[in-house]
Amino acid sequence: MPNNEKRRFSVTLTEPYIAALNRLVEEGLYMDHQGGIRHALRRLFRFHGIEPLYNELVKEVEEN
Repeated sequence: MPNNEKRRFSVTLTEPYIAALNRLVEEGLYMDHQGGIRHALRRLFRFHGIEPLYNELVKEVEEN
């Protein structure tokens, strides 16, 4: 799969996660839920030492 190809994933969240995401969006930290989830994934990848993926994601964000 090419780097720029996107795929949709479905995630089911419990109410506490939904409320927390709503709060982050309402406070203006993220434009939408998707932005908050992507940021969390980037931090997760970095935490687990998946640096090449992390670096590619950062580059993608900086280019957009």
